[in-house]
Amino acid sequence: MRDGGDGARRWEEAGRPIVPSLLLEGSARPVLHVSQLSTWLGLPEPPSQASTRAGWDILGPLRAWVDHLDALGDTVLLEPTPSRERTIKELTVNTFHPVELLPGARTSGEFDWHPEDDAARMESLANAEAVRAYAHRICDGWNLFLLDAGAALDERDPQVRSPRGTLAYSTLLTSQRWHVAFHYRQVTVFLASRLVELPDAISAEALEAFELPREVY
Repeated sequence: MRDGGDGARRWEEAGRPIVPSLLLEGSARPVLHVSQLSTWLGLPEPPSQASTRAGWDILGPLRAWVDHLDALGDTVLLEPTPSRERTIKELTVNTFHPVELLPGARTSGEFDWHPEDDAARMESLANAEAVRAYAHRICDGWNLFLLDAGAALDERDPQVRSPRGTLAYSTLLTSQRWHVAFHYRQVTVFLASRLVELPDAISAEALEAFELPREVY
């Protein structure tokens, strides 16, 4: 980080909060989902996306990601990407692990996701086959959870505590929906730059429904 920048100075003074954050009355509040802003600022809350739809939207990119991993070897899995030089292996763990936590979060009220521990989680994934098995297991587990939960996802919307604050389960699902799609696009764009063919990749037009930013990385 360069010294002297006003933004950098204010970030340091705020306690180096997770970005994006909202500095409100001298307190930095990490923003997990845009719906939190309406509560903090006293604005009318926009209609939230149905939990069932968000859940199934998560499954689409997860399945496509798993399919892509089946075609990759160790070399490309470990090649740094423009996403903060994280490898596809790292992005897989960062994206799939929080989804693995979602079913339990609905019943326990705790979403204990700590991305800083991803390096330790990767230690057990020694090769491409292990990464594929990891992704398959979580994707299949999420699919089963959706089938078991059914419409009950929309009938009860419990509050869930997370390292970034307390939020509704529907908001947590919507946040992870975006997170999965954002990193999925990064992976597919990177693989395309390496001339890796992905015949079943989700199109850029279809990804527009996830309201991703223009910037890929």
